[in-house]
Amino acid sequence: MRKDKAVWEHQRTYEQSKRQYLGEDVLKDTGSAVVWWLAKNDEHVEKTVADLGLLAQLTSAANDSDIPERLQELLSPSRPDEPDGLDGPVSSGAFAGSPGRRSAADHLSDLFDAMGFPEEDPRRATLAAQFAHIIKEQNRYETAEEVLRRFAPPEPEDDAA
Repeated sequence: MRKDKAVWEHQRTYEQSKRQYLGEDVLKDTGSAVVWWLAKNDEHVEKTVADLGLLAQLTSAANDSDIPERLQELLSPSRPDEPDGLDGPVSSGAFAGSPGRRSAADHLSDLFDAMGFPEEDPRRATLAAQFAHIIKEQNRYETAEEVLRRFAPPEPEDDAA
């Protein structure tokens, strides 16, 4: 029984060490994941480049965070047989270079349109700020910042000049 316990403790320690290594080193961010993958598979550079979107998704999932906006275009578009959650054609607000992918701010804009709030309506900025606050509470900071940037009221012009 002591031997079984020692083996179990060894396996547990090994698993904890592996999780710590993967979480704190390998999957810390997409760049770290790419470097780690290339170190193990240096003969597969082209495949690694093709899988950058997958690595970005993996690191985002490992860190429970949004995929950085600069990496969004690397995500593979939805296959035609997979629903993308949209009821109609993709609007011009889709991510550039990523057909079928729409940001949270795009969907929020659709909501405001459906509510009858035109682009210049100040309620859009007020509601967007409230949504951003809720989104931040869910630890989706990049998404919240995108919403704030998209719906921020225009800067007042300085008339003193």
